[in-house]
Amino acid sequence: MVGDAFEANWLDLREPVDSESRARPLERLLTQHLRGRERLEITDLGAGTGSNLRHLAPRLTDSRGVQQHWTLLDADTALLSDVPARTRSWAQARGYTVVDQNEGLEITGRAEAPFTLDIAPRQANLQADPLPVARADLVTASALLDLVSRDWLQAFAQRLWEIGAAALIALSYDGHIAWQPQVAGDEEVMRLVNQHQRGEKTFGTALGPDGGAVAAAELEAAGFELETAQTPWRLGPSDQALQQHLHAGWAAAASETAPHRAEAIRAWLERRIDLLESGQGQVTVGHLDVLALPPG
Repeated sequence: MVGDAFEANWLDLREPVDSESRARPLERLLTQHLRGRERLEITDLGAGTGSNLRHLAPRLTDSRGVQQHWTLLDADTALLSDVPARTRSWAQARGYTVVDQNEGLEITGRAEAPFTLDIAPRQANLQADPLPVARADLVTASALLDLVSRDWLQAFAQRLWEIGAAALIALSYDGHIAWQPQVAGDEEVMRLVNQHQRGEKTFGTALGPDGGAVAAAELEAAGFELETAQTPWRLGPSDQALQQHLHAGWAAAASETAPHRAEAIRAWLERRIDLLESGQGQVTVGHLDVLALPPG
């Protein structure tokens, strides 16, 4: 969400927490909407190393099972190049069958029911107009909406409506951070981080913490049926590595936003790291999941 948010190491650290935090009721509503289709065409935007697929694919099965074709789109070829190895390890750990297939994978397994995944990583410019999604039953993404602009979201909603796809957009940061215990500087850092989040990003002037709520409003205005859910991270001392990485990123973003406060922010970070290393320190980070379903 800040700093080196697209580092593979950061994505590894957050993947299990992301999976635990996501809104299961929205996933069940989505599965009901897709029920009865023998094959699903799914496009994952800003797919990174494939964590969204690894969480969601086993949950999109009904009692008959389903074949899923996943197209993973990202501008970062380095992250996409990690998809096959990471997804192969994930599948093999669960006893799934894995077959190499050109630049992708075919995975056969069983969760609630049997499923088959065809996985195709593809480099793509997600700023393109129209969005490079030709056909899909589902367009999904994770930790994306805080990076995009209102114009991008309006074009996204229009494209979804044109192709008749559902959307599940998970884990958009909503601007709320709560620490226990509190220390001096918490409120200032949160304010500066949120200001940084609204800066100029890859997709133009980013919506930052407002991204999830704006996406829900734009999708509803386009005609979709909307459901949202709060999906906060709840991190404790056992999440020390993730917390250290997260707090360092926050401190860097806050210092970039207010360079004259860099010394105070550095002192805040030292207090936070000291707490973590002493076995203390909890933080709740707010996120929003958004589900958009075509009517009917």
